[in-house]
Amino acid sequence: MKLIIKSENLYYLIIPVNLKEEKEEIIISKIKNIFLKYNQKYHLLEPGFYEVDVYHHQIVGTILSIEKIDTFDFSEEVDLRVIIKDKIKIYLRLIDPTDFPDYKNKIDIDKITLKEYLKLIEHANLIIETKKVLT
Repeated sequence: MKLIIKSENLYYLIIPVNLKEEKEEIIISKIKNIFLKYNQKYHLLEPGFYEVDVYHHQIVGTILSIEKIDTFDFSEEVDLRVIIKDKIKIYLRLIDPTDFPDYKNKIDIDKITLKEYLKLIEHANLIIETKKVLT
């Protein structure tokens, strides 16, 4: 399953690949290969420089947050800077809360099981929060 969530200047690409146990260099290489092949097929991004933040969630999978940083005027290249991060919060927002009265409208994925997630995902939208935490 591959899912794209697009906002004005940001894409989220969700892929069912577990990269949590891999070394950083291998993760970066795999992400670049996956994304560039996907972009070649669907032409999501125009030439330019993009920052790709990689998050892993044990239930959802690998989440790529792709943000355009700069446009290339004289090149057809797509250049990616991949950064591995570990802070992400994902919620499900039920499309029709009356279908599942046992759940709140906004469900924290970390507080449900994989079985519940699979039951609810078809009836909900994903909300991805990657706010930077100040320490």
